Amino acid sequence: MPTISYTITRDGDLWTVLRDGEAEGGYATQEAAFETAAAHASAELRTGHSVRLEAGTPTDSAGASDRGGQPVRGDGFS
Repeated sequence: MPTISYTITRDGDLWTVLRDGEAEGGYATQEAAFETAAAHASAELRTGHSVRLEAGTPTDSAGASDRGGQPVRGDGFS
């Protein structure tokens, strides 16, 4: 079976999960996007697929939801 690729990318103020290059959702934090991708990847594993999950280094000290470098309440970094 093919490998299914999940990539978390920043899209303006939101984070997007790309599944094999197709965008799914817009998440307020990188962590929320990662958790969603991980859940989907887990389901793919159960059906016999191999998966690759990629989440790059956040571009801000708050980890993903800075909106200018400040942590957002409830993002797991504040």
